[in-house]
Amino acid sequence: MSLFPNSSYTAPYPAGPVTLPLGSVLHVGVSVEETEIGRFVVVLEDCYATHSPDPNDLLKYLLIQHKCSTDRRQVTVEESGLSLQARFAALLFLFQGDYRDVYLHCSLNLCDQRNSSCSPMCSGRSVRSVDELVPLKPVTIGPITWSQSLE
Repeated sequence: MSLFPNSSYTAPYPAGPVTLPLGSVLHVGVSVEETEIGRFVVVLEDCYATHSPDPNDLLKYLLIQHKCSTDRRQVTVEESGLSLQARFAALLFLFQGDYRDVYLHCSLNLCDQRNSSCSPMCSGRSVRSVDELVPLKPVTIGPITWSQSLE
């Protein structure tokens, strides 16, 4: 999982802490290396922000839940279930109203597109499907630090 400065998703920020101005758009890309090209695709299951690097932190802010954006005004799923990469954009915000560091966590699945439809359906109703999914451990990036302008 990597952070990118813009929607082209070509050059990620270097590994380690990233400092960004409040209100900027965070572009997140996730990719998986797979030897059996064309069989599996990456599906974003749940993505959320916490103040700690622990993905099991009880205090979390959901960005993507059950494969769909929790708030389409703040989070856009740009690609999921189409290839070995997934991408989303989220508006940077003060999580819990303070300037502490933020970590992003995403749980992913590999979906076998030979046996099921892997593209998430996110319109109004939730649709239950019996996709053949291979769950992966959550991936984490961060910390993301806010730059505060002094006026």
